[in-house]
Amino acid sequence: MSTNLSQTTSQRQVLQQRLILTQELQLFLKLIQMTTLELKDYLEEQLVENPTLEEAEETAEKAENAAGEDGTDFSAAGNSRLLGNDNGDTPHYSLRQPIDDGEDEPAWENRITSPDSLNEHLTWQLEVSDFTQEEKRIGSIIIGNTNEDGYLETDLEEIGALYLSGLEQTGTAEDNGAEARDNLPDSESIMPDRELVDRIEQVLHRIQTTFDPTGTCSRDLRECLRIQALDLGYAKDCVIMKIIDDHLEDLDSKDFFVIAECIGCSAEDVKEAVTFISTLEPKPGRPYYDKDPEKFIIPDFYVYKVGNELQVQLNREFPKVRISSYYRSLLKKEKSLPPEAKQFLKEKLEAAQRIMKCLDEREAAVKKIIAKIVEVQKDFFEHGKDYIKPLILKDVAQSVGVHESTVSRVTSRRYIQTPQGTIELKALFSRKIETSHGKEVSFERVKSMIREIVSEELPESPYSDEDISKILERRNVIVARRTVAKYRKTLKIPSSSARAAQKGKKRNES
Repeated sequence: MSTNLSQTTSQRQVLQQRLILTQELQLFLKLIQMTTLELKDYLEEQLVENPTLEEAEETAEKAENAAGEDGTDFSAAGNSRLLGNDNGDTPHYSLRQPIDDGEDEPAWENRITSPDSLNEHLTWQLEVSDFTQEEKRIGSIIIGNTNEDGYLETDLEEIGALYLSGLEQTGTAEDNGAEARDNLPDSESIMPDRELVDRIEQVLHRIQTTFDPTGTCSRDLRECLRIQALDLGYAKDCVIMKIIDDHLEDLDSKDFFVIAECIGCSAEDVKEAVTFISTLEPKPGRPYYDKDPEKFIIPDFYVYKVGNELQVQLNREFPKVRISSYYRSLLKKEKSLPPEAKQFLKEKLEAAQRIMKCLDEREAAVKKIIAKIVEVQKDFFEHGKDYIKPLILKDVAQSVGVHESTVSRVTSRRYIQTPQGTIELKALFSRKIETSHGKEVSFERVKSMIREIVSEELPESPYSDEDISKILERRNVIVARRTVAKYRKTLKIPSSSARAAQKGKKRNES
């Protein structure tokens, strides 16, 4: 009997530890994707709701020395370094920069737009991932068929058919736009083979598990919850997974004893599992619902030069919180407290400790990620957008030892004020394009080269996309004609025939 009791106690203890760890991980994921303003609002709310938290008062001297006292190395690269706290010489945190609402493509350094939709957020991650071109085409179809709640509305066979029908019309559809796309063959008449469907499944699984938000592009609620639970470290055969797989429809009745009997565990275990399941997001796209965008921003980071040094600073315009020593000592020493008061203080202290720990982990992760980005893009900060280097999420993730989705969370909806203007942090990521020498150039650099080539063409004989492709090749950059056409459209440059017509019309008018 004693052996059985020992085993039972051990099993319950593991479950409780897992739930505690999961609470910390969930809070960390919540905090790391908050902007400076959102974190400020969150901490101010916690200061009101949790009496064991209090705002710490820092003297100016402590604030100035904080960066060096914690022993952390924030070196970015060469003569660049990442600073921790503010001083009187740094930019003011409440700087608000208006947005250019002009009809032309905004200047690169002023790309401050309304909040991304879910589709835009997923597409950006797809573009700066290390997918092959085929996988990116498949991923684009998957994302295009995902609704605003984050659910895929098309089966894999239909995605395969859409992919194959697009291949049949690749050149025409890209050259002639919407009219050609309307003439694509009926996808229902094209049947993808098993191998293609398997590749589509692999791309879908990677989007679901490595893109932010986790579980996006799921085909149903069960799959969405499973992916989120697995991402938080739960085993495939645990109580939580069994409930998601087989008893999701039974949760409305809240008959935990019946579910427990079917699964072979206690009703208490089922109750704890259901409590956890209720914290998962049933609609991954919810954070990206349309919002009324504000026409100003507050940078989350600053990059500026001091002498010959390029320095980075975090915006710390949010409360610095700490755990109240009064309530901590009260819980330890006061024996006359009613049981309810003791339990209340214990729960609040545990919540406060989680917040403090996750804030430290958030800051450490953010610093590492920002330092790596600054290291790679040092030339951009000093010389401008033509010097943007190729950078994808995986590069940063592998370098600093975090998940790709963590990098995406840190860079999404964050802004950085630089000598080149205030930009969205994710604008510092750029796809890689091969050169004939085996080197890589960024997508932004190639677009700049195309713009330059067009500006130098003779008015009476504008360059075709094929001409531009050959000119780029002579400059050791290999870009297919179709890709040139796509980049040209992104730059809002008309086709060669349209440019010739426009210039001919101007000559006639003059």
